[in-house]
Amino acid sequence: MRHRKNQRRSSRKPEKKKHRSRGGKHFFKHSKRTLTGRIQKKPQGFAFVISSDPKQRDAFVSRHQARLLMDGDIVEYKTHHDGKGIAAEVTQVLERSQKEVLGVFKKSGRHPYVETSAGDLFLAAGETYKIESNQWVLAKIVEYPTQRNPAVVTITEVLGKDLSPKMDNKIALAKYGIPDHFSIKVLRDAERSVDWGLNELKSPSPNRKDLRTLPFVTVDGEDAKDFDDAILVQPGEKGGYILYVAIADVSFFVRPKTDLDHSAFERSTSVYLPGTCIPMLPEILSNDLCSLRPQTDKLTLNAEIHYDRKGKVTSALFYEGIIRTARRITYNQLHAFFEKEPKQVEEFNELSEPLSLALELYHLLTQNRKDRGVLDFDLPECQMELDEKGVPAKISRRPRHESHKLIEEFMIAANSEVAKALRVGKASSLYRVHETPDLERVDELNALIKRLGFAQMLKEVTPIAFSKILTETYGKKGAHTLHQAILRSQRQARYEPTPKGHFGLALMDYTHFTSPIRRYPDLIVHRALKEFILKHYHSDKFTEGVDFVKLGEKTSERERRAMEAERFVTRRKQCWFMQPRLGESFSGTISGLIERGIFVEIPEFSLEGFLPVDALGGFYQFDEDHMCFRKRPGHSTLTVGDPMEVKLISVDVEEGQITFSLADKK
Repeated sequence: MRHRKNQRRSSRKPEKKKHRSRGGKHFFKHSKRTLTGRIQKKPQGFAFVISSDPKQRDAFVSRHQARLLMDGDIVEYKTHHDGKGIAAEVTQVLERSQKEVLGVFKKSGRHPYVETSAGDLFLAAGETYKIESNQWVLAKIVEYPTQRNPAVVTITEVLGKDLSPKMDNKIALAKYGIPDHFSIKVLRDAERSVDWGLNELKSPSPNRKDLRTLPFVTVDGEDAKDFDDAILVQPGEKGGYILYVAIADVSFFVRPKTDLDHSAFERSTSVYLPGTCIPMLPEILSNDLCSLRPQTDKLTLNAEIHYDRKGKVTSALFYEGIIRTARRITYNQLHAFFEKEPKQVEEFNELSEPLSLALELYHLLTQNRKDRGVLDFDLPECQMELDEKGVPAKISRRPRHESHKLIEEFMIAANSEVAKALRVGKASSLYRVHETPDLERVDELNALIKRLGFAQMLKEVTPIAFSKILTETYGKKGAHTLHQAILRSQRQARYEPTPKGHFGLALMDYTHFTSPIRRYPDLIVHRALKEFILKHYHSDKFTEGVDFVKLGEKTSERERRAMEAERFVTRRKQCWFMQPRLGESFSGTISGLIERGIFVEIPEFSLEGFLPVDALGGFYQFDEDHMCFRKRPGHSTLTVGDPMEVKLISVDVEEGQITFSLADKK
């Protein structure tokens, strides 16, 4: 979680002066290679740069450099070792992350300014005399900081002395520089594509197959608005199966080098915040033209995968199509059907055969998945129901039924077969790459496994070895902490033009094909599939002038930005939820230990808080080797997985901190 990571990562103190040899030159050697990365500012004034290359460790950025940078900026830098760790020398700002900032307006003599939570200061220009000091404001950046001049903003909106829960999304969009509206040019491009779609439905191109008589279904959550995939399973030859995965033909509507395409690339992904979605594409596309709504003719790009009776792929076909989905089914409804609940069995009677075949095929694919050694973390996710004030009325663990896993497995199958076809066809495209973990991280994991008291060890760096550890420790005391550590030990998946396989899924071929409504790399894959595999395309070659390396880096960075924004808002909502519960006691489980205290998970609400060591009562000594706190004098210990009754003593929404003490003894 973000709040925990920040507590650990920001513990390093910035260096006050540079070390020099007797000759006056720096003793370290600068990296000859220029790297790119994203700036992560800290309130203390320094920063870290998170490299776009997952093999590179985060590098420290001094206060002197950080004062000219903003949280989220994309920079070029070189690294060196400064005696304390890896440090960065920023050589160029490639892209400013923010055009708008959120901060507190303050008056200081003749120079009013805005201060952000990241510690950035901006001179406030324009008429500010009517604005009271210490109010939260949104401000537009008109000048970025230089060596000679500070950054300058003009205030666009005054939010008040306190930030309300309803402002959480607005705060996140400003903090992470995420656009939430489309330009007139982009909207015009989207409206123009309506006619293209109508004409294609009336007079389909010769290569587009008519699949409207097939009983496709969409399976999504109850609150889903965009339906970009539909599935169907039919009997194949000799007891085998045919899996059809139909994906909205977004590339037909979003043409290369248009304003609509440029906007989609700049966003690169839809952003899902509690209670809302910031779409990658205008709603006329995401919720209408490209949404596979039931009983409506829609254009699709299809993967048709043939399996033998053991669930092994025998062949795969790809083509454009027109479908008309028979039903929209929710995950809960499909789960109830699989559980043979009478109401759902009756409701989906006409779809009984294809749904039953889908379940059979899923079970075969699941066995193949286990044989490969896929890393199944199955970590709980929280879901929220917000009230009219934007405060969670309820927080609970998101259910994960067999229906969820079935759709996920079918999407993985389609992604893998498309990636294989693109690789064999030597197409210019983007692949989803997840490489082998660092050996150093594996050593750290083995040390943790030993401290937690598990007998199993990672003796080789293979998916099967990791999968075996996950399976054999599941449900045991300390397993949650270990599984979180294994997850953090993995390299971050990213987009690259070179296929390098996916370690976590134990697949040699993998890409993202199934969500072009909400992910730009999927749109690129659709174009590549049409141009190089289907041997035709309705526009100019989209590869001309495209740097696929930079395309992969940009879309990967945008994905990380969206994830951080989602985590940021989720944590704020958790804090709002807990704030009225100050003084209440909760049953928790120790999920992590550091020298300063204990992380406690509250399973009921699927959230985590921190219990400082000073709040334990008595004297406790941290034993890192055995991953526990030992009470002195005495022999009692506190370790990962132990149940713990805690009392909520403070909540800081702006810092994302939930703090506990031990609950009062009854």
